[in-house]
Amino acid sequence: MFFAYNNGLTATASNIDMERMPDGTLGIRSFTDLQIVNGGQTTASILYAKDQTRADLSDVFVQMKLSVIEPEKVEEIVPKISRFANTQNRISEADFFSSHPFHVEMEKISRRLSAPPRPGALAPTKWFYERARGQYKDAGAYGTAGERRRFGAEYPRS
Repeated sequence: MFFAYNNGLTATASNIDMERMPDGTLGIRSFTDLQIVNGGQTTASILYAKDQTRADLSDVFVQMKLSVIEPEKVEEIVPKISRFANTQNRISEADFFSSHPFHVEMEKISRRLSAPPRPGALAPTKWFYERARGQYKDAGAYGTAGERRRFGAEYPRS
């Protein structure tokens, strides 16, 4: 019942390049600045099916509403699209600001810089700026057991 119960994805991009497909229809060749603003659960479900259950997704299609937004209007329009497209689950006000340039830059800094060393620590760690709710949990949930351990050592929960 995936199709019947699912709204698909709502996404924005600053530009798309189109191309003619072999059957004569138009297809999207590439996106610039693609951002999914609603459909996180759908995306996570597809990733889970692919990675964890090794499901064959070659015949799966998910509808997507794509809005092409001029780059200078992204900060104004994308949060509004996100707010009005997300009616299935309660979204906090903070969630609408997660794509603000300040938070994006803070996330980049946190992934690049080491945290001050803890007394007696042998290895450096980094702090994890959680720009969007659940990002830390998601980042540490995938990969091999060794990769998950390395993630936990690099970005300790504490």
